[in-house]
Amino acid sequence: MTSESHNLHIAPLSRWLTGRPIWLRVGVVLAGSWLLAAASWAEIPMAPVPMTLQTYALFVIAGLGGRRLALEIVVVWLLQAAICLPVLAGGAGGLEALTGPTIGFLAGMLGAAPLVGHLAERQPGWPALILICLGGHVLVLAMGWAGLLLSGLAPSAAFAGGVQPFLPGAAVKSVAAALTVTLARARRKAI
Repeated sequence: MTSESHNLHIAPLSRWLTGRPIWLRVGVVLAGSWLLAAASWAEIPMAPVPMTLQTYALFVIAGLGGRRLALEIVVVWLLQAAICLPVLAGGAGGLEALTGPTIGFLAGMLGAAPLVGHLAERQPGWPALILICLGGHVLVLAMGWAGLLLSGLAPSAAFAGGVQPFLPGAAVKSVAAALTVTLARARRKAI
C-alpha cells in the first residue's frame, strides 16, 4: 500500500490533525466531548433511560475522526462525567450516573466509537455508512440491554423499556449521521 493510498484510509479529521501541535488535538478532543455533552442534553425523558442525540453525535464524530480520535473523545467525555461534570443526559454527572441504569449504554458507546470509526476510515459511501451506524446502534442497545439485566430487570422488561422504544430513533439517527458525515466529507474535499 502506498503512502498516498494509506492516507485515504485515515478519517478526515485525523488526517487534518496529522503533524499539527498536540494542543490542537487536545482542543478537538475536548470540543468533541462537549459535543457529546450537548447531544446528551437533547433528550426525551423515558424510563429506565432517556432518548438522546448521543449516538447521532457519536457516529458523526467516529465517521469524521476515525477510531482513535472517537475513542479518545468518548473516554474524555466519560472522565468528565466521573468527576461530576454535567455531561450526561439530564445534566447528570458523577459515579452514580455512570453506574446506574445507563451503564450498559455508556459501555456500548465506548465500544461502538472505535468500531464505527474503524469501519468509517475506509470512506464508504452513505448507504454503507448507514449500515455501519446501524451496527453501532445494535452494539449500544445490546450492551444497554445487558446493563439493564445486570441492574435486576427481567429480560422482557429490559427489552421493552431499554431497546424497543429506541429502535425507530436508532434508524433515523443512523441515516442522519451517515448523511452528515457524507456531506462533511464532500465539503472538506471542496475546500
